[in-house]
Order: sequence, then C-alpha cells, then structure tokens
Amino acid sequence: MPTISLTLGKKLFLYTGALLTGLLLFTFVVMERNQSRQWEAYHQEQSFAFARFATPELLKLFRGHFPPRDGHSEHEIYDFIGFNRDLIRFSVLSPGGRTMFTSRHFPDHIDVELDAIPDWPASDIIREMHWTVRSFSGGDRLLDLVTPAYGPTGEQILAVRYLISYNAVDARLDEVRDNFLRIAVVSITLSLILAAIVARFVTGPIKELTLGARAIARDNLGTRINVHSSDEIGMLARAFNEMASSLSASRDELTYNNEALQKANDDLKTMQEHLIRSERLAAIGQLAAGVSHEIDNPVGIILGYAELLLEDTPPPDPRRDDLLAIIDECKRCRRITGGLLDFSRSSAPCRRAVAVDELLESTLTALRPQKIFKNLTLTLEAEGGLPHLIADADQLRQILVNLLLNAAQILAGQGEILLRCYRKDDLLEIACEDTGPGIPDALQEKIFEPFFSTKARGEGTGLGLSICRRLVEEHGGTLCAATSERGGGLFILSLPLGGEEKSFDIDTDNSLG
Repeated sequence: MPTISLTLGKKLFLYTGALLTGLLLFTFVVMERNQSRQWEAYHQEQSFAFARFATPELLKLFRGHFPPRDGHSEHEIYDFIGFNRDLIRFSVLSPGGRTMFTSRHFPDHIDVELDAIPDWPASDIIREMHWTVRSFSGGDRLLDLVTPAYGPTGEQILAVRYLISYNAVDARLDEVRDNFLRIAVVSITLSLILAAIVARFVTGPIKELTLGARAIARDNLGTRINVHSSDEIGMLARAFNEMASSLSASRDELTYNNEALQKANDDLKTMQEHLIRSERLAAIGQLAAGVSHEIDNPVGIILGYAELLLEDTPPPDPRRDDLLAIIDECKRCRRITGGLLDFSRSSAPCRRAVAVDELLESTLTALRPQKIFKNLTLTLEAEGGLPHLIADADQLRQILVNLLLNAAQILAGQGEILLRCYRKDDLLEIACEDTGPGIPDALQEKIFEPFFSTKARGEGTGLGLSICRRLVEEHGGTLCAATSERGGGLFILSLPLGGEEKSFDIDTDNSLG
C-alpha cells in the first residue's frame, strides 16, 4: 500500500494548525456555555422581579371579581400586564391551587400550544414562589412561575401563575452561538494562515529555489530568487540569479534580432505593395491618357457641329431639343476625358511653408456661397499654434475641395460638415466629418479605386478620391475613410510635419504615372 509522503512544511502546517484549532474550539465552547447560563439566569431574575411587581397591581385591577365583570376592566388588565412581551398567559389561583381565571394568549404568542401544560394541582397550598422550566417537542421552552399574593394584613389571599416564554432568550443565545461560530471560523482561518506563514518562513527558501528552477525550465527566464541570507542557501540563490540573467540576456538578443528581421520584412512588403499600386495606377493612367485623347477629338468635332447647327435652328424647331441633348452629352464626355487626363498627369508639386489653418479657413470661405453649400453648416475646429506644413498649397486645396464636395453631395442640402485640424505626434491630421449615412466597412478602401463611384450614373467619374489619395501619398501622407462616432462619413488626411517623404516614395519626376 503506497505511503503518503509529507514535506517538512506540510507537517509543520498540520501540527501547528491542529493545535491552534483545538485550543480555539475548546475556548469557544466554554465561553458559549457560560453565556448561556448567564442569559438564562438573567431571564429568570427578570421574570421573578416582574412577578413580584405585577401580582399586587394585577389583583387590584380585578377588583375582587374573577373573571372581571366588565370589558373595560379586562382591557385595563391586558394593557397593564402586556408590557412584558415574553408573557404567554397568566392564571389566578386560589390559595389552595384552584384556577379562578385564565387569560387568553397574548398577541406575540397566539400560536403557542399549551395543551401539554398541566393545571396546578388543586390540593397544593401555595405559600411561596414556585417555578419550573418546561420544554416542548419543537424545542421551545417556557418558565412556569407561581407566586402567592398577600392582602394588607399579610395573609395570603390568592396566587398568580405566569407562563413566560424563553423565545427571546433562545433567540439571543442563537445569535450568540452564531457570533461565536463566525468568530471561531475567522479565528481558525487566521490560525491556519499563521501556521502557513510559519511553515513558509521555515521552508520558503528551499521551495523558492525549486519553483525558480521549474520556471526556468518553462522558459520564464525573468524569474529571480530573493536572497534573504548570506548562508549556503543565499549563495545558491545568487548563483541561480546569475544563471537566469545570462540566459535572459541571450534570449533578449535573439528576440531583438528576430524583431528587427520581422520589421525589415514588413517594410519590404509595404514597399512592394506601394510599388505594385503605383505600377497599376501608372498603367491605368497611360490607358486613360490614350483613351481620353482618342475620344476627346471626335467628341470635340461633334460638339462643334452641334453648336453650329443649334445657332442655325430657330427656337420653334423640334430638332433644337435634340441638339441641346447632343451638346450636353458631349460636354459630359469632355468632363470625363478631362478627369482621365488629370488622373494620368503627375505634375511636380510646388512645396512651400503653408499655414494649414488659414488654408482651411480660406477654402471654406470660398465654398460657402456656392449653391450646394448654402443650406449646410460648415464648421472649422483647429488647434492653436499649429506649425507650418511644407506642401503644395494648390494640391492641398484640391484635396479639401474634393472631400467637401463629396460630403455636400451626400448631405443633399441638409446637415453639417465639420473640419478638424490637429497635431498628432509628428503628423498633422485633417479630419473631414459629415452627418450623412456613413461609409460601409466594405467600401472604406474600395472607394479609392479608380473609376469606382457610388453616385448615380452620369454624376461622377470615380476618379476624385483616387486622385486625392495619389496627391496625399506624393506628400508622404495617408488618406483613409471611416465612419464617425455620430454615424456619418469621416475622411482622415495625415501629413508628416516638415514635408519629408517616406523612404519608399517615388520621386515625382521619375513616376511611372
């Protein structure tokens, strides 16, 4: 049969805890017994004093009639004697023990069954106070107290029997036992904690070394042992810490090299994605330039002949409406080809110091009178003391106008557009927020693709946001879309302060686009 092996710390804990627990339990049992005896003695003394005080006054209220002749006297009796909340019932006996009057149950003890309480023997002459404690099957107790009553001449005339409940005392004793039990549990718990502290103090250094070795085995190289002494165990702890420090330094160096390699890989992937996107945009730009050139010439000829025909067509002629439709469609084609040409061209930015807050204010001032902005609320919130930005002011204005026009078209003459400008670390950010329906998550990146548009057919080319992002990236910044906290659309333009481009940005003179 296998034997149970106990360590030194467990043995010390068990022996100390058992001894302290035994002593505490014995102490609490003795204290509980003493409290019970004291409370019962106190209850009896109070009951005796009550009987001695109440008996003469009680008999006066009867006025020699048992039972009382009128309800008023009986009411006075119950009002007087009822101040003792422990009183269940009382009876008036003759000196020979014959019952002359028995009261009804007092309100606090209506449900007490007294059928098992025997009547006082009629043959016993009551000459002194008698009392006994009676118990019921349910565990309730009462004090059966009989005291004689004497007349003015000192002769005994009657006796009164009181049945007094122990419920208040028993409730108090239950409360005392509960308190003792709680104190005992807390005391035993504290004793066990004390025993554990003593055991830990004795066996702690050895256990700490064991746990430290296991932690090192689990690759937790930051584990160190607290050196509490200069003896052999302290020397062993210092040697352990030196070993752990050496292992930790080696692992940190390896981790640093891995992180540097990962960062280089991430930068390479970013450069690759940027180059792929630039090549794709360049290819689209070349195609757009060729298509716009081939389309723009015949469309210009058609537009010219249509305008000539319109001049020669009088207003009543029904063909005039057809000519107007041809002219409008030709102009729309030229707007499309113009957008394609703008997308395909990449002019070198003219960079200089720009006061961004003034640029934002002047842009809003120029747009407010326009019809599309008249019923909208345009608000600017700019931090004070913003540094100047090295950028092309015209291109920044072009980006802002495009974002504001998109927001105004979404709001359709009702709502608010908020421009916020603030510094974030080494970036200057411009947020354009509207109170429109917002931008779905699935479209927040797709809207920047060339020729993608959510507007109705004929209302846009799908190139505006793509051109804006390209201009922002040429400044070394980023442009992204999101949904604001209020549920509307949100565009965040981030530009580096100082105008320095990222290391992977392509010089505009050599751009493939």
